[in-house]
Amino acid sequence: MSRCTHTHGRTLCFECFRAGMERTRARREAWAQRSLPFEADSPAKPLTAQAIAHRRQMLEYLATTGRRRA
Repeated sequence: MSRCTHTHGRTLCFECFRAGMERTRARREAWAQRSLPFEADSPAKPLTAQAIAHRRQMLEYLATTGRRRA
């Protein structure tokens, strides 16, 4: 439930509501600032044969789609 320390029964006061929103916002910002998987610090993971085949298939699809529009 909520962390409302005031005695309002089941009603949440604005002060406690706002504090909860600030905690949620802080969590979201912390999550957004985590390191990204493609940064230079992380070692590159080799692609599997299935992943390479999928990328080739997608590139071929994009190439044929581009030819139809031109």
